[in-house]
Amino acid sequence: TAPSFGSVHNRPGNRPCRCGIRHSEDAPELGTPLDPATYDYAGAVLWNNHASDLWRYFTIYLRREIARRAGLTQKAAREQSKVSFGKVAEYQKRGAVHFHAVIRFDGPDGPDTPCPAWATLDLL
Repeated sequence: TAPSFGSVHNRPGNRPCRCGIRHSEDAPELGTPLDPATYDYAGAVLWNNHASDLWRYFTIYLRREIARRAGLTQKAAREQSKVSFGKVAEYQKRGAVHFHAVIRFDGPDGPDTPCPAWATLDLL
């Protein structure tokens, strides 16, 4: 999830927005800044522009952390298991990229091989 770049109109339905209005589901102001003068437009653009790099770095550091917690070198962890991902990127109403992911351990040759005993849900 992206950080805040400033408050935006949100909460369609029964709850009031910070602006005090109860917006309808299709209200055009949903996702737009409450105060355009203070909204960090440059930050929002940079976040979206670098979202793919942020995901790539996440996967690199996840694999490093898995190896560390398993008490293995990164090479040994790679040789014994494979970390697989399924992800979807979506734009939130405020225009920021947001990822949903499913992450799993596979055996070293993919989903048809069993993962090692150390590759547990708790470790992941």
